Amino acid sequence: MNKFLPFLILALILTLIPPVGSSANTTAIQLGSDVLFNQFHHLIEGKKVGLITNQTGLNSQMVSTIDILRRDRSVHLTTLYAPEHGLDGKTVAGKQVTSFVHPVYAIPVYGLSGSTRKPTPEMLKDIDVLLVDLQDIGSRTYTYISTLQYAMTAAKEQGKEVMVLDRPNPLGGTIVEGPVVELPYRSFIGVDTLPLAHGMTIGELALFFNRTIGVDLTVIPMQGYTRNMIYQQTGLAWIPSSPHIPNLTSVFGYMATGLGEGTPIRQGDHFTWIGAEGLDSHKYADLLNGSLLPGVIFIPENKGTAGGVRLQINDSHQFNPVKTGIYALAYAKQLKPFPIPKSTSTQISMFDKVMGTNKIGLLLEQGKSPQEIVSSYEADLKKFVELRQKYLIYGDEPLIPLQPIQQKQPKQPEQPEQPKPSKPGKPETPTPTQPGKHNGTANQTKKPEPATKPVPQTPKSSEKIAYLTFDDGPSPVTPRVLDTLKTHQVKGTFFIVGREVAGHEAILKRIVAEGHAVGGHSYSHNYQLVYKNMESFFADVEKGSQMIEKVTGVKPTVFRYPGGSTNTVSLKYQDPKRYNKQHTVMQAIKAEAQQRGYTFIDWNVTNGDARSNKYTAAQALANIKQQVKSQKEIVVLMHDSSTKSPTVEALPEIISYLKQKGYRFEVIQADRPTVSNVK
Repeated sequence: MNKFLPFLILALILTLIPPVGSSANTTAIQLGSDVLFNQFHHLIEGKKVGLITNQTGLNSQMVSTIDILRRDRSVHLTTLYAPEHGLDGKTVAGKQVTSFVHPVYAIPVYGLSGSTRKPTPEMLKDIDVLLVDLQDIGSRTYTYISTLQYAMTAAKEQGKEVMVLDRPNPLGGTIVEGPVVELPYRSFIGVDTLPLAHGMTIGELALFFNRTIGVDLTVIPMQGYTRNMIYQQTGLAWIPSSPHIPNLTSVFGYMATGLGEGTPIRQGDHFTWIGAEGLDSHKYADLLNGSLLPGVIFIPENKGTAGGVRLQINDSHQFNPVKTGIYALAYAKQLKPFPIPKSTSTQISMFDKVMGTNKIGLLLEQGKSPQEIVSSYEADLKKFVELRQKYLIYGDEPLIPLQPIQQKQPKQPEQPEQPKPSKPGKPETPTPTQPGKHNGTANQTKKPEPATKPVPQTPKSSEKIAYLTFDDGPSPVTPRVLDTLKTHQVKGTFFIVGREVAGHEAILKRIVAEGHAVGGHSYSHNYQLVYKNMESFFADVEKGSQMIEKVTGVKPTVFRYPGGSTNTVSLKYQDPKRYNKQHTVMQAIKAEAQQRGYTFIDWNVTNGDARSNKYTAAQALANIKQQVKSQKEIVVLMHDSSTKSPTVEALPEIISYLKQKGYRFEVIQADRPTVSNVK
């Protein structure tokens, strides 16, 4: 029996490892690595592959790209390359990543930081295609994208293909901010004319870099990803990308607290605190909070003799890390003047390398306000936004990849901007390359144009619009609702009960990622609690909204009253000392809601599933048919709580029936005020 034990163990291990191409995906998106092995595996079949990766190179099912390639008998993984921090992501910043033969894989692992940042011809000789699978954090100074650019250049020189497996920009693609790198200040933390926050995925950056490189490039895009999606909405687990970026809080704080290189201003606690010796914490917090920077509150906090503030990010979508970092530097300079490191004709200071220019340092020395500093780079930033447009892959609608994005070697790549002769102390601002058409072969795949977010409009008199709404989730039933909506290419609006969020976070993220709208429906849905008085109601609603925002990063802008706006149950539970039949709690709540700018949504059609759990799918459909009649605009109330399976069973027929009646489907948005009056 003992001699068979190793074979039994091996068999057990193999049953636990998903096969190549498996994608039992429960995340909101599929990564480029998922899409490669599921759809475009033929691109690497029969090839010798080199892979630039580290501990972040996992697919959406947390399986290493290294392991997938090693098990793939149609591919020969010959070489690994490790960026800064090494293959395991544990090497401290600035320390040389060594090269070695992997003790398990028995293939070379080449370090691409320190003295050897660009792969040498020897490092590339045994490969046909260079794969890149790295998780970036959205900052120009984070060196993983620099390694990508250096590797693309080396591959071009050696006639090798490059394939980038795309991953999310954790900050999303809408925040583009900061000074743009000037040619005299290019470095390993500024390899191209990028601002500090570029708002691009690593695949989009590869396309951008290739305008001046011209390597045979393929980008495998993500499925389901949208331009405005931040990492919290992807459903993916965050893998610490380096020793000081253990979590998403650090990712968002990286540029907000880490721009003071070479000055007394320092970051702490993995980029969640910023301060300096002798700085007055409370005055610093007052200045920063008084600036009304979006999405963040500053909490005064001392660290020993150092004063500073801790960042409390409360709206990750609105938070602008770079602008926050500029304000933090400028206000610290006002409170406690300090020297700015200056570049010389022989050496560029680290501060100027981070900024990509010496202009920010000069403005700080002159005591300029943060507003003046931000406005100083807006013209260059606008040029960059225009330049990057043609290299963007994702828009506002979830992308469904039909083909890989390929750029074959152009006859002659665009030439990089040429600087005028100057000393680093007085650099000339380069003129960005003007937008033009990609050069490529006839087989080059055209990148989809970013989708334009539709502007809600009042329906034309001939139009018929249906809003499908689902209350009381998320629940085990919700994925079935989402599957049906996806099959029929219909969007819905989900009114979420806050207490149901815990344990169903992935479902909530999927709702947002698939383009559905999310509204609030209180935290407790407890009539006795919410309708006791006005204060209890809004405290409960806000708590529910915070639960939703914490998971999705999106604060609900539409809400639904438990029981509807004309409910009578509130009369039963309202505080008799404060309210009566003439002056009800609902009147007080509605008046306050108007003052606070809340948009509450009712309905004019229901499938009847709120009355009882003992109903059938046929009854739910019949209720809809009976109420629709000839209405031009309908808001359909349904529920997706755990006891509402018949609702899911009836949903395909409800959708088909409404389509036959000529309805088109939309999600509810706060700027459609007519909807909120429906009852």
